[in-house]
Amino acid sequence: MVGLVLQEQQRDLLQQERHIAHELQACLVGFEEAAAYTSTLQQVITALDELFLLVIVGEFNAGKSACINTLLHAHVLEEGVTPTTSQVTMLRYGEENIRRVRNGNILEISYPADFLSDITIVDTPGVNAVLRHHEQLTEEFIPRSDLILFVTSVDRPFTESERAFLERIRSWGKKVIIILNKID
Repeated sequence: MVGLVLQEQQRDLLQQERHIAHELQACLVGFEEAAAYTSTLQQVITALDELFLLVIVGEFNAGKSACINTLLHAHVLEEGVTPTTSQVTMLRYGEENIRRVRNGNILEISYPADFLSDITIVDTPGVNAVLRHHEQLTEEFIPRSDLILFVTSVDRPFTESERAFLERIRSWGKKVIIILNKID
């Protein structure tokens, strides 16, 4: 399988870094005060595993999941006229379409799309939804992103809440691409 983002040399280097991090983690077992270092090391390992995060955000029912399904050329995520995404969903490469809950509230889906070998696509609950918990999940995840696709719907004008949300994203220094959805 050939990745679309990393070259073979970069892929080998990444694998070496993962191996070193796991070896270091194993060496820390049993040492006094290792807990402080173990937490930091786990963050490093997570960052290596989530090398490039493409995070899809927008208000509820803007068509974020539909946009991702279009990118994948398959109906992988649930879509509907009512809000359907209630948790952060991470799509990664996998030989089979497998769903599992990770860290209590993150749904991880493995899907056999080659470009997912180097990129993790993240679907988020909508902002400005009735359930403020959905917006909180989204806002906690955005700082980890490498690129944000902000989906807005043509069936409603650009809202004040969208403007305020984009301002918060900008204050985090994140790169944003705006997608106008439902133009048909």
